Formats: sequence, C-alpha cells, structure tokens
Amino acid sequence: MNKKIKTDLLVIGAGAGGLSISAGAAQLGVKVVLLEGDKMGGDCLNYGCVPSKALIAFSNQKKPEQFIEAMSFVREAIKEIEPHDSEERFRSLGVNVVREYGRFVNAKTVAAGDYEIQSRRIVIATGVHTSVPEISGLSDIQYYTNQTIFDLIQKPEHLLVLGGGPAGVELAQAFTRIGIKVTIFEKQKILSNFNSDQVEILRGKLIADGVQLKEGASIKDISKAGNKLIVQLKSGEKITGSDLLVATGKKPNLQRLNLNVAGVRFSDKGIETDQYLRTSNKKIYAIGDVTQFENFTNVANHHSGIVLKSITIGLKTKVQKEVQPRVIYTTPEIGSVGLSKVQATKEYGDKLKISRVNFSENDRAITDNKKLGWVEIYIYRNLVVGASVIGIGAGELLNFWSFMISNRISIYKVAKTGFAYPTLGEVNKKLVTNYISPKIFKNRGIRNLVWLAQRYLP
Repeated sequence: MNKKIKTDLLVIGAGAGGLSISAGAAQLGVKVVLLEGDKMGGDCLNYGCVPSKALIAFSNQKKPEQFIEAMSFVREAIKEIEPHDSEERFRSLGVNVVREYGRFVNAKTVAAGDYEIQSRRIVIATGVHTSVPEISGLSDIQYYTNQTIFDLIQKPEHLLVLGGGPAGVELAQAFTRIGIKVTIFEKQKILSNFNSDQVEILRGKLIADGVQLKEGASIKDISKAGNKLIVQLKSGEKITGSDLLVATGKKPNLQRLNLNVAGVRFSDKGIETDQYLRTSNKKIYAIGDVTQFENFTNVANHHSGIVLKSITIGLKTKVQKEVQPRVIYTTPEIGSVGLSKVQATKEYGDKLKISRVNFSENDRAITDNKKLGWVEIYIYRNLVVGASVIGIGAGELLNFWSFMISNRISIYKVAKTGFAYPTLGEVNKKLVTNYISPKIFKNRGIRNLVWLAQRYLP
C-alpha cells in the first residue's frame, strides 16, 4: 500500500539545481519533498565538476608518477564537500528527502517507491547522462564514462577518449599530466562550439603536453584483442590502447519520468520550457541540464533562483541565457560570457567596439610567468555585450564581466574603480582604459580645454 504525501513543492533530482531550490524553498517556509534515487549532489559533486576540477588541480602540480595519489585526492575532495549536499543537512533544513526515483502517474502526482506524492508545484531537475554513440563493437567492450572514470584503480597505459568536447578535453589533458598516454578522437574539431581563436591556442598547449589529437576522425569499429583495445578509423588507421573513456556528449535523464501522462512536452534535447522555465504543464517546471539549455552548473543555479521566486512569491523572471559564463578548465582556461565576437559583430556591425589586452601586458602575469592568452570585450554604446578569455583564471575574470552585462553597467563606472596591484584582475581595468583613452586624448575639445587651463591657471 502506497504512503500518500501532500506537499507544496516536489523537487525531482538532488543535483545542483534541485538542491538549491529545495533549500531555498524550505527555509522560506514552503513544505518541500525532494526525490533522489541515486547519489545526493548529483552529477556535479559525484561525477562532474568536483572530481574533474580536483583531478585538474592535482595534475597542475606536474607529478606524473602519482596516479594513485591523484585518484585519492579526487575522492577526498568529494568527501569534503559531501556533507553540504547530504540527506542529513537537507532534512535539518526541513526538506522531506525520499531516496527513490520518481515517476508521474498523472499531471500532479508522482510515485516514488512506496510513496505517492501529490504536489501543488513540481520541479524536474533530473540532469543528464553520457550519450553513448552507435559504433560497431562498442557495446561488446568495457568502457568508462564520466560516471565511472574516477573509480579507476590501476593506472591506464594508454587512455582512448571518444569526444573532443569540454569533458573529453579537460580529462584528457589532466590524465596526460599525471603520466598517462592519451589520444582524443573527435569527428569534427575539438571544442567546435567555442571561439576558434581560443581553441587554436589550447590545441597547441594540448599537443605540447603530449595529448594525441585525432580530429576529423570517423571510427569504423572498436574491438578487443587480449588486453588491448583497437580503434579502427575509416581512413584505415588503427590506434591501440588499454582503456576507453566515452565523452561524446550528454542526454537528458527522462527515461523514468513517464512525462506523457503529466502533459509535459520533451524531445531528445530535453524538456521544453518557456522563458520562465514552465513546461507545457504550467504547474510543472524544469531546470538545469534536463532542459534545452547548456549543461553548466551555474545555469542550473540560475534556473533555481528564477523558479524559487516564481513558486514562493509569484515573481516571474525570465531566463538570462546570454549572461551565463561558459568556462572550460583546461590549461590555459577558455571562457566566454554574453555574445561572442561573431554574434556581436553581426548584431551591431560597425558600431561595435572591441578591446583586447594580452596577459603579457599584465605585471602579475609576468611575475608569475603566466603570460599566455588574452582577454577581449565587445562594447556597444558604452555597455559590454560580451567577453572572451583564454588564459590563467579565465573563469574568475569572467565573473566581473558577467556582473557588468547582467546589470547593464556603463563601462565608465569601471574607470572610476580601483583595482589591487599587482593582480590579474587589472586586465579588466586596462580593457576599459584602452577603450576610453582614445576618446580623451584624441578629443579636440578636451585638448583645447587643457591648452586653456595650462595657459591661464595660476
């Protein structure tokens, strides 16, 4: 017999977005039920952001023969953050946590294990899983995904990586830096959705680190001979390795939800939502990776804030898709926010102004020997509409421009702001100085005013 629960808010999925909205709503006095059939913390804590960034941090120490230590460091990082996302913490906040997967039985009721939960509002935050390509022989061999790669116990002799997107490239470089031979296979170019100027610099660094790149590579089949894996390309080339990581993109976790009975429209790309993150059933919202937005944790957190305001006080806020930073944590890092150079040029034409500063012009980058890369901003009528960075601390530098773009702050306000010296952040001030200086030093009216002042001031 099912145990019946009635609640104000049901959240399906305890990843970054689901946890954020559950905690916020509960602390505001909303009766919340949170469902999670797998691990608390979801993909970000257990399989994505946290373990991958820990591995990257360890690899940057350049200790190539310490594979066991690297994996231990990853596990310790997860363990340290786990309590913040734990069932115990959320119960202490007043959230009713049910450790079961959810399945819709009608438009406002979800079955989960022995429970039948009826809720006034429902938020779907079930995330994504690795999309495994249809390649001959792949289903017959053992392979890793981002959900299992951090369970490695023995050091791979040669790791074959299918996919040159963010996850594949980040992990390939990190594993190479701890002494593992790595080859990336990508049908197009690596990071094809990112600025080609940035990717070209990164490509050179990957090659210098020892990553083997097979771009434009069509795989005919994958087979196993003894302890070796063989990737046969359609070009005729064969590459042999010891282990295989599939990092060929993501698919939304929809398979258990039974969305049709809830009146929720979806496709292979994810759940369809409006600009307020409501689904075709207006009592049901969807946030984060399971929607048709980009798969970044900061996007999920942005979504949770929008839905929280809508559910708790009825305040409708639109998704700000263009102001969500996108960062790849390679060495050097690649990041962007707002419009790309191509998008901004197309929209604003000759009225667009571009300011770029190379890290080699920054004193802190020089003292730290981190001179590779640059920062670039795109300006229209004294407002920044986009920014791109490649180099040390790209994500940290982009936070500033995300704030500027989100709040439509005039670039002249930056000119009045003091920046600590010597810091990498000074490149952001210099971007503004480079934009403003010609307007001052080449302005005839200002020059005439200075001439008069110099002549008549005592």
